[in-house]
Amino acid sequence: MDTGRFGGVRQFDMAMARFKAGLLIGTALLVVGFLGTGSSAAQSLSCAKPATAVDRTLCASADLKIAVEDVATALRDTLANTPTADREAVTRAQQAFLAERDRLCADRSGLAACRQSYEKRVADLQAQNSAAQKKLAAVAAGIPRDPKAAAAALQRYDGAAAKAWQVYLLHSGLLQPQGADREATVRALVASVIDKDLPPDPELKEEMRNLGDVATAPLGTALLFLRHVLSTTEMEAPCFLFTRHGQPAFEAFGPFWGNSRDASPALCEPPSSLYDLPEWQRIEARLAPAVDPALEERGSIREGYERQFAVDNLQASLVPSTLLEAPHSPEARKAAEQRKAAVSAFRAWSDFAVWPEADHKAVVAALPAAQAATARIYREKFGLNQQTADQAARAASDRFIAARLGLLMPDD
Repeated sequence: MDTGRFGGVRQFDMAMARFKAGLLIGTALLVVGFLGTGSSAAQSLSCAKPATAVDRTLCASADLKIAVEDVATALRDTLANTPTADREAVTRAQQAFLAERDRLCADRSGLAACRQSYEKRVADLQAQNSAAQKKLAAVAAGIPRDPKAAAAALQRYDGAAAKAWQVYLLHSGLLQPQGADREATVRALVASVIDKDLPPDPELKEEMRNLGDVATAPLGTALLFLRHVLSTTEMEAPCFLFTRHGQPAFEAFGPFWGNSRDASPALCEPPSSLYDLPEWQRIEARLAPAVDPALEERGSIREGYERQFAVDNLQASLVPSTLLEAPHSPEARKAAEQRKAAVSAFRAWSDFAVWPEADHKAVVAALPAAQAATARIYREKFGLNQQTADQAARAASDRFIAARLGLLMPDD
């Protein structure tokens, strides 16, 4: 796939200098934001020996102790997703909140007002964080159009998401520093994200450390690193990752099967969804009575199946030629073998107590029309030749059937 490149070693060196300066500024602002004013540390509450009346009020209420942590989390995330130069307004608002908090929470008779103050602060921070993330996502969305400008904008931030996007830019070749500087810079960014910037989630950090040396790993590893970071945000995976990188991107943003982050980050919406075609909807209607209850019974792993549905739809709708690419990772190769087994089971289906024979026969009869409609779109919209369009249409069909039939088959 085309990865695109731009030069400018001198500009990159200057940008990295700005990044390092921004890192220092951001750290200072975080200290201000977390210390604030008032009797107790703004977001650090020790209830072993409450030192002040405010601390004693907060420590006496389980709800308020949780509220303190909620504000801490929302403040951390908001600062992380706000450019370092723009954080002063956030810290000023935090200091104003702390002053008001000290007034309202100094006496236990004001518990209701104290609690409302915390609830409002959390809501305000969450709204600011959502707005900040939309702006950061817009910066990332501009990468294909102007990588240089996007890189400069990302270096104004000091949070995990912006750093993960910088790792992507460097690893994909959209930023080209001299010699070994690229690897050293990637390692520094990765270490900062894992050691300093991520939420306190030991399992997530362990998974990310297990990726190994992202700087020298294949691009798919850098994409998986990005996926892990975006899963802690409200930002989605933009479509250009998939159109530019194909199979490695679809693998990186696929299901983990059972991991709580199977549902995130959200995937971009393709301009049109292949499986919304009437031909596929008729097939879906014949599968749903058996698939929907099976999906309900899967518990937390349900999100893995739903993730696979979404990835298959995106791949078939956005970059159908990648359906014919060989899998890259061991996990993807295993999934391909499971898909092949599910398609074979579909052709020889006999467990009609699970999926009625009439529905099975109806799907078998409807598949040729769905494949023909798909191949036509692949020729007309994507410019695939007849043979490739037919092959991709069959692959899209296999994806659709296998993902759903896997729910009806016995577990290995």
